Amino acid sequence: MSDLQEEEGFCVVGVSEVVRNDDPAGIGALWEAFHSDDVRTKVGAEASKEVYCVYHDYEGGFMDPYRMTIGYRAPSANVPEGLHRAEVPKQSVLVYDVKGPQPQSLITQWQNIWNGALNRSYLADYDVYDADDPEAVKVRVGVRS
Repeated sequence: MSDLQEEEGFCVVGVSEVVRNDDPAGIGALWEAFHSDDVRTKVGAEASKEVYCVYHDYEGGFMDPYRMTIGYRAPSANVPEGLHRAEVPKQSVLVYDVKGPQPQSLITQWQNIWNGALNRSYLADYDVYDADDPEAVKVRVGVRS
């Protein structure tokens, strides 16, 4: 089930690479880089507790290259060396609550989104990983209003 919301823009600071959905090894390598680096400490005390994974700078549709940034929501304009700043614009989003074993539950949700008939904006989509529940993720998909 999804819910349409209007959201204000914000920034996420973290590790980032250009990836493709048909190359899961590249996506996995970025998650490994995130887990092996102390990103939260680098971002600073103002960083969110929750991990954000932002999909942005799309070169077309969901099977084309895009930039993936994994990190923390942060108000600061300063970006520590070696990290990237992802701008999530003000936009309309559909929100999906994903519960269950990760990452399989999340992968299944994204496959359903890809196979659906959403009027996606391809500005920025993102996942928010619950800091207290490893099986809870909120997916937010930018849509045209």
